[in-house]
Amino acid sequence: MKIEPHDGPRTTGDISFGTGTCTACGLCARVCPNLVIMKDGAGAMAVSPGRAHVCFACGQCMAVCPTGSVVVRGLSYERDFFELPASGPDERGFFDLLSTRRAVRAFRDRPVPSALLERIVHAIALAPPGFPPLKTGLIVVQDPAVIRQALPHMIDLYGKLMRAMKNPLARFFIRREVGLQKYRLMRTHLVPLLETRMEGLRAGTEDTITRGAPAMILFHASRTAEDAHEDLFIAAAYGSLAAHALGLGGSIMSIIPPAVDRTPALRELFKVPDGHEVVTSLILGYPAVKYRRGIKRELKSVAWI
Repeated sequence: MKIEPHDGPRTTGDISFGTGTCTACGLCARVCPNLVIMKDGAGAMAVSPGRAHVCFACGQCMAVCPTGSVVVRGLSYERDFFELPASGPDERGFFDLLSTRRAVRAFRDRPVPSALLERIVHAIALAPPGFPPLKTGLIVVQDPAVIRQALPHMIDLYGKLMRAMKNPLARFFIRREVGLQKYRLMRTHLVPLLETRMEGLRAGTEDTITRGAPAMILFHASRTAEDAHEDLFIAAAYGSLAAHALGLGGSIMSIIPPAVDRTPALRELFKVPDGHEVVTSLILGYPAVKYRRGIKRELKSVAWI
């Protein structure tokens, strides 16, 4: 259904309701996460007394309104919304997508077309923020030469980390900076892996960091942004699934962001905005091999209450 502009708005605070089109169905009030919208004594939609200031313009009320009658200041039906398909996702297709997706770390020597990367960016933009506004920033690296140029800097940083982890005093400060969980991961998994691979990395005979990927997306946000890390990880998951749906392979790589974030040359190479933190990354390319079967996994625990 085409949404027409609302007619004759009655404004209360930052939300208006079209008096000529609003049917007072109450759907906007039902979906409002902060109970900003209510029905007044006459049965018309209105802003709840004393709650206008907790509206954070999430757009839920406008997204659900069947007649396009409710408008939040700063949002536009034409600019900020799109029509949803009449039918929802197919259950079989959804589970086929999940079951066939793999973390791909071996790629063909073939560039990823810009059109596919643009489709992945579009999918990432659909990832919902935990708390508006959207804070996700992307850096799409579509030139394999730029990734190859970055690799020596990453190798150098992790070589320094290996040396530092052999020093008790340095380990103390590393643990204090990254926290206990990340420190344990570094000491029990990352450093032992690097010790077996560093010679090949430095010789250029292997690539454990970027895996020879022809494309990469860096996910970043302002260091002062609220609740940004969760948003970026959800966005990366959307990107990973979109890549698989488009015939590409991808893997979310936690080893790349710290190197980019802590190396001025890499921040400059990738044009990371000042004051922003690179939180996660997604390497992309055409898979070098085809998987024939999935891998069964058992959750650590499932409790039914």
